[in-house]
Amino acid sequence: MEWQNAKKFVVVLLVILNACLALLNFQQNRENAMTASQEKAIFEVLSKNGITMYTDLITDMEPMSRLACMVPTYTKEDLERVFFDGEKTTVVPSQTSTVYRTSTAELTIKGAQGNLVFPRVEKGKGNLSRGDALKMAEEYMDHMEKNFGDFVSYDILETEEGYCVVFYEKYDDTIVFSNHFRVFVSHAGIYQVQLVYCPVVGYNGEKKDIFYGDEALLTFMRELRKNQPEGAVTVNRMELGYDLPDKESQTSEGMLYAVPCYRIYLMEQTEPYIINAYTCKLINQE
Repeated sequence: MEWQNAKKFVVVLLVILNACLALLNFQQNRENAMTASQEKAIFEVLSKNGITMYTDLITDMEPMSRLACMVPTYTKEDLERVFFDGEKTTVVPSQTSTVYRTSTAELTIKGAQGNLVFPRVEKGKGNLSRGDALKMAEEYMDHMEKNFGDFVSYDILETEEGYCVVFYEKYDDTIVFSNHFRVFVSHAGIYQVQLVYCPVVGYNGEKKDIFYGDEALLTFMRELRKNQPEGAVTVNRMELGYDLPDKESQTSEGMLYAVPCYRIYLMEQTEPYIINAYTCKLINQE
């Protein structure tokens, strides 16, 4: 009988413990999410300042660690295998960059940046559709991912010479904006590829709280109105991912650290406002 009572007591205790844990988890989630009143308030403030939100507001903000990234190093053989299908290249070094050439392509490497051009591929959109351009670019990136990790197509921009398809790395379900490929496609094929890539080593340090999305929008609004005091604008996209606040700063071990950042895009502009989610400051003014 005493054993039966003990088992019942343990079961009741476990139920109470699970209920307490569920309550704590619920409270934690509420602390990491904006309230309805906060959402309403930021929309009203933006509207009064001539800013329309034509996209969803990021409302859930879990603590995030920074990402450790490594300054890349390439061998001639690696570059020939990845970008030239194994064809041997002629190398032209300089103080700031190195150029690798074949009869059909030229690759310029400068630190983490690369620029590959195919001079013989004719430029121009012709009858090329957005869908066909995206398909060609994605097929090209399928080959690149064997060497550079998981990249996702993120945007496609129409240019005077065709289309530009933008790819960002995806690390553990989070976008790494600092690692990207831009694949330029014409009716004749791919004529240029631009890339910036620092291999991700992994998370670094403890998870830290980040600023809420409404606070990032307030920072954006203040910065916008410094340079553009008047005029209506529309925010058509807002994202949270990783970026490098200082792409030139690295440790003695050749490491760079990407931090959580908000990206806020205006319908009238191509380049986003980038807000450091740890400090809630515009990155290029830190």
